[in-house]
This record gives sequence, C-alpha cells and structure tokens, in this order.
Amino acid sequence: MATLPASWAAAKFRLRGSLLVSGRHWPCLAPAGRGRAFSTNKEEPGKAIDFGDSRAAFQSKSTFELLRAWSVFQTCAIPFVVRNCDTLYNMGVRILGPTFVHGVLRRTMFGHFCAGETVAEIQPRMAQLQELGVGGILDYAAEAKDGELPEIENVDKDHEEETMGAPRSARLYDYKGEKMCDANAEIFKDAVRNVREATPDGFAAIKLSGLGDPRLLERMSTCLVEMARLFEKLADPDSSAQGGVQKPNNLINRDVKLDYDTFKKSWTRFFAVESEEELRAAFLEIDTLHDDLIMYHEWSTSLKLSEINTLVRTCRHQGPLYRAALDAEEVQLYHNMIARVKGILSLAQELKVRVMIDAEWCDIQPAIDHIVLFQQREFNANADHPLVFNTYQTYLKGMNGKVLRDIEQSEREGWKFGAKVVRGAYMVSEREKAEKRCMESPICETYEETSNNFHEAIDTILDRPDTEILVATHNRESVERTLQKMAELDVDPSRVGFGQLRGMADHLTYTLGRHGYRAYKYVPYGPIDEVVPYLIRRTQENSSILGSPGVQEERQMIGREVRRRVLGF
Repeated sequence: MATLPASWAAAKFRLRGSLLVSGRHWPCLAPAGRGRAFSTNKEEPGKAIDFGDSRAAFQSKSTFELLRAWSVFQTCAIPFVVRNCDTLYNMGVRILGPTFVHGVLRRTMFGHFCAGETVAEIQPRMAQLQELGVGGILDYAAEAKDGELPEIENVDKDHEEETMGAPRSARLYDYKGEKMCDANAEIFKDAVRNVREATPDGFAAIKLSGLGDPRLLERMSTCLVEMARLFEKLADPDSSAQGGVQKPNNLINRDVKLDYDTFKKSWTRFFAVESEEELRAAFLEIDTLHDDLIMYHEWSTSLKLSEINTLVRTCRHQGPLYRAALDAEEVQLYHNMIARVKGILSLAQELKVRVMIDAEWCDIQPAIDHIVLFQQREFNANADHPLVFNTYQTYLKGMNGKVLRDIEQSEREGWKFGAKVVRGAYMVSEREKAEKRCMESPICETYEETSNNFHEAIDTILDRPDTEILVATHNRESVERTLQKMAELDVDPSRVGFGQLRGMADHLTYTLGRHGYRAYKYVPYGPIDEVVPYLIRRTQENSSILGSPGVQEERQMIGREVRRRVLGF
C-alpha cells in the first residue's frame, strides 16, 4: 500500500498561485502631477446628499444624451427585445449590413453603455468623468478571436498510467486554447496600459476565465473544495452531508480547529501512513503558528495543487478527492495560467494601476478566490494601498464569514486587503444546478437575505481600519446606508469607493462625485463588432436590474429633467 510521501511532510502546501484583480489608481499611486484631477466645484464628504435632485444629477448630460438614456431604458424594459436581442442583431446585420447596424448602435446602445472603440476615443470621456469627480473602471470588453473552442479528447486506459497518481480528467487540452489565452493576456495588458493613459485614478477589470480554460478552473475548484471538505471531515467525519444533501462550498465549516490527536485519528482513517513520525512532521509543517492546532487559514495557505495528486496516491478509498486531483498536464496548464496572471499584475505594479478580478460562476469561483488570495499576499504586501482587489458576491450564503476570514488573514500576514462587494449574478442558474446535484442551494433564499448579507459584508470591511472597498451597487438605499455607516464609524472616505455601470445610476455616481466621494463608472470599450456580443450578454444577464425599481426611478428622473429643459418646469 502507498504511504504518506516525505514531500508532503517536508512541504507546506503553499500555492504560488496568481490571479488578477482590479487595478484601480488611487491618488497615492498616481504618478507625480497626475492625481485625481477632479473638478474643484465639489461638496465636502459628509454633507447631506439628495440623490433625487434630477437637475443636479444630470447637469453634465446633454438633452440628446438624456433622451437616448430614456429610450434605452424603455427598450430594455421590453422582455421580448431582451430575450431576443442577439437574434435581432444578427438578423439586422444580415439584412441591412454591419455598416448600417453598427452606425445606429454607435449612436444608441453602444454610445450609451460604452466609452468608445479605441484609447483615443475613450480619453476625452474619461477626462470628462474626472472633471465630474468620477473615476473609471476600464474593461476591454472585446475578446481574442480564435476559430473554435479547444477540442476535448478522451484518454484511453492504456495511457492512464502516465498520470501522476489520480486519473486524468478524461480530457486533453488543445494548445489552440492556450494560444487564445496568451492573446487574451496581451489584451488585458493593453487594458492596464490604457487605464494608465486614460483614467490614471481608475481600475483595470479582469476575468480570470479569459486566462485559462474554464474547464481547468472547474477542475481546480473541485479539487480545492474537496480539500476544504477534507479539513471539515478530519474534525468531524460525519459533517459534510446531512440527510444525503451535500453542503455547497460557501457553507463548509471552516471554523473548526484540529489538534494532533484528532488529526492523527482522522488522517489514518482516510490515508495510509508509513510511520507516526512522518505524520507528526506533516502536522508540524502545516501548524505554522506552532500552537499545536491547525486552523483553516493554515490548511488552505499551505495548499499546493501540484502536491495533492501525490497525496491522493495514499487514499484508502478512491472518492471525490482522488478523482478531483489534477494530473501532470493540468498542473502544467495551471502554471501557464499563473504565468499570464503574474505578467499582467507585474505590469500593473510597474505602472501603478490597480486590478480588479471579477467574480464568476460558482463552479470556478473557488479557484479564482484561491489564486487571488495568493496574488494579494505578494502584490499587496509592503504597500500603503492594495494593488489587487477580489470580488465578493453576497448573494451566496455565508459570504460575510469569508470576508472576515480574508481580512483576518491579511492582518496576520501584513498585506493590504482590497475588495469589491456586489450582490452577484448567476442566481437562477446556480439554484438550478444545486437542485440537479442534490445539493443545498448556495444562494440566499430572498432578496432581503441577499441585501442583509451585502450590508453585513460592507460593515465588516468598514469596521477594519486597514482595508479598502468598492461598493458596487445601483441600489440607492444601499449607498445611503453605506454613507450613514461611514459617518457612524468615522471612516476615512478615501478607503471607500462606489461603482456603477456606465449608462446606469448616473444620479448616484455623479452626485457622489460632486460631494467628494470616490465614485466610479464601470466603462466597457473596444471595437463595436466585438463588443456588441458582450453588450447583448450583459443586457440579458442584467435584465432584472434593467427592469428594477431603481432603473424606473432613474427613468422618471430623466423624464423630469427633459421636461424641465424643454417646457421650463
């Protein structure tokens, strides 16, 4: 029988992972002479704010822009149009031609939501935002083009022995996919450079799924989740499933502590061990605080994905962890992805541009969180402000606990914590997947529960002085509540930013900017033929937001302001 390898005992399973997060330029990071060049005609933070003053909120908008915004919101409130906008677009291109269709879109939907197609086009718009007290979160929305997605090939039994212990995941990754990821990495680097040129107080937004095959990220996530389940099982072997329903990743109990006797008893139940000396050595390597207890942060930060495959050779049973371990090829693809991430973050560090890593769907989010954490440990250390920001989706149950764990880890290890907090996306699809898998839903049951989770996470971050946060919401009540909490805790406004999509919630963004708060617009840009598919997806994903009471309120405010300008009342 296989034994616990010495490499396991000799190494903290540390992952030199990398990921990107949101690059945002704060004044202290801006080059000399290029701080927040915002308008000096602003109110001081802390003064009472009236978000319902339509005249003040839209004073920077032309009447044409207001009419366009009103028309866009009206159109996006039509369910048939939202559901079929991709079909309508493709039909229009075939019948009327791309030149005509794109010409119309430039003056309507594209012009409303996007800043332009090139850096030269977006620079004056970014300058206008800065004059209004607003920064930019720049998102190059076009994707690298490649003919097809990588093919998946089955691995026959004759070649299974060539893997590193665990079976291959019944797939081979085509190098064509890797080339596409390399091209995306160059696009993201260009986005970082463009932030420097166009909005030096802004962020660069990055999606990790563009830097590696999402199927690899899913495999990594499964592996990481199974290691979290293992930690819980070591403390309580019957803890993972209740009544046959498995808990989702965000509800796994990570607050347990392992002493040596419990670790030994449980470990030998799941793994073959050659000697107690070797097992004791492994325990001591993981116990970095040397307090004879293993806590989850020690377990997770000592985790090295490439060593899990070696570990599972000692499994007594070939269960989920055994099947989840990455094989040699997957480990290499993982290292390729990490190299791309580090290249982007190193450039961002050189140019003093902050990077924001977007959250994605639950099946790949554990890998994203893992990589971001290790990048924060490197790029946010020895700094006055964080370079790398992670995104926390608070529609997931238990998210405030994760926020608190990550803050506490940053405090222990001495790096700066930076976060974007959002309510989240993918709600319907995640519930459906959980039901099909006979798993407890990871999603909050009601909107009110999600909002409570959202506000708790914000409060947790505001309450810790050495943190920075971007509150990403179109909800007026959430903005007002955050401002009230900042006043109660006497929070330095430089620690807190507020973000909304370009073309939405202008009455929040511009009013905040005018009152001296850090306000940001999430600004997509890129060639129109490549950005339109992105806009279609965003419109469909955010259909509930586009029909929400907040958007209806904004539409009414726009109508009032147009009437005032045209009719004089």
